[in-house]
Parts: sequence; C-alpha cells; structure tokens
Amino acid sequence: MPSLTPKERNAEATNEAMQEGLIAGGLVLGPSVGALFIAMKNSAKFVKSTNWQSRTAMVIMPALFSFAWTAERHLDHKMAEIAQESQHNRDTVQWADEYHRQSQQQQGALDTEIHLMDLYRRSIDQSGVNVVPGDQLGVHHRFANYVLANPIKVVAGLAVPSVALIFYGNSTKGHLQASTKMLHTRVFGQFTTLSLMLGIGFFHSYMASHGKYITEVDANRRVAEMAAIRQALSDRLDYEAEKRDQQQQEIATAHDQVVHDRQAKKKAAKVQALSLDAAPAMAATSPK
Repeated sequence: MPSLTPKERNAEATNEAMQEGLIAGGLVLGPSVGALFIAMKNSAKFVKSTNWQSRTAMVIMPALFSFAWTAERHLDHKMAEIAQESQHNRDTVQWADEYHRQSQQQQGALDTEIHLMDLYRRSIDQSGVNVVPGDQLGVHHRFANYVLANPIKVVAGLAVPSVALIFYGNSTKGHLQASTKMLHTRVFGQFTTLSLMLGIGFFHSYMASHGKYITEVDANRRVAEMAAIRQALSDRLDYEAEKRDQQQQEIATAHDQVVHDRQAKKKAAKVQALSLDAAPAMAATSPK
C-alpha cells in the first residue's frame, strides 16, 4: 500500500509531472525532427544558413519548452487534486462520525470501527471514481484517465501524426500537382481532426460523468488515510481534554490552597486577638 506521508505524496506528484512532461516533450520532438528533415531536404538556403548547433537547438528547444510547461501545469493540477482529496477525507471523517452517532441512537450500539470503515469506503465509491480490483490499472484504464485529464493533448497527439501521414501519402502520388496534394491533405486532415475531436469529446464527457479509474489499493489507502485523520483528531481531542482537566485540577488545588491559607490566617488572627484580650486580665490578677 502506498505511504500516507506528505513526503511520499510529494514524490508521487513529482513523478507524475515528470512523466507528463516527457510525454509532451516526445510529442513535440517528433514534429520538430520531421520539420527539420523536410526543411533540409527541400531548402538549400536553409541548409546553407544554418549549422548543426542551430539545427539541434531548433529540434530540442521546443521539446524542452513543452516538457517544462506541461510538467509545471500538471504539478499544479496534481497538488490541487491532493489538497482536494485531503479535504474530502476530512469532510468524510466528520460526516461519518455524525452519521455513526445518529445510527447508534436509532439502531443501538454497533461495532464502531467496522461501521466507520464501511462509511469511509461508501464515501469513496460515491465520490465520482471507479474502483478497479487489484493494485494496478490496465492500459485502457490509464488511457481513459489520461483522456479525462488531457483531452486537448490527446487530440493534438493523434491529429498531428494523422495529418502528417496523409500528407506523406499524397506526396508519393507523382501524378498529382502540388496544389492538389495540399488540397487533399487539407480535406482529409480536417475530416480526421474533426472525427478525433468528436470521438475524444464524447469519451471525455462519458469519463467526466462516471469518474476516473482508481485501483483497490488506492481506495484502501484513502480509507486508511481517513482512519488516520480520525485517529489524529481523536488523539488531539483527548489531549485537549486531558490538558483541560489538568488545568481545572490545578485551579482547584490553587483554590483549596488559598482557602486553607485564609483560614489559617483567620485562625492565627483570632488566637492573637484572644491572647491580647487575655493579657490585661492576667496582669490584673497577678500578685504585686
């Protein structure tokens, strides 16, 4: 089971951001290499005015920019998702405790821990996710989650290679003029791009309404995290109650000490007053 510590969650967010950045950089790197190849093959002026350093930069820099920008955006999104998940866990703990108290009043005593765990799991199932048995998601589950999180990126990643293939296929037809090749590429490219947009759009709407896929291990981890939050809250309440009782005990002890000191002072003052009253009488009866 994955760790629940903030350090492990931070590492998880960083790794996912790195993977997303690498994917985005790879998607940009392919067209950059293709554009450089076409420019070197068809433009003698381009070959003459550039060297290998500038050509390498033309290929690498767009991919590096895409990597950095995508990784940063995904990291922000992942941290916000973790924060939302933590807030949901805290809200679920409060809701489960309140629901458990009401159920105990209506149905009698129940096993607290089992009942709360059932409530935590029910809240996860109803939070807009699809729980998949096992500890790993299948390839189709990961692809579905990726489409849900990055619909535009998926459309671009599929449309650009498709248009490039269409252009390459038309360029091999020597009987067509250049304008006809461009026209065929535009028509078939638009049709392919619109088809991809419609298909990905409908699939994204389906995933948005049904929720992303998570593994059984992830669901159990969230249940364990909710239990840990409840335990930490219970420990804090117990500690505050213990400190409050200790303060009240100290106040009561101090109050008793003050009362005891006042009574002792009153008793001492009374004894002193009696001794002063008895002094003249003793002086009068004493023999001269």
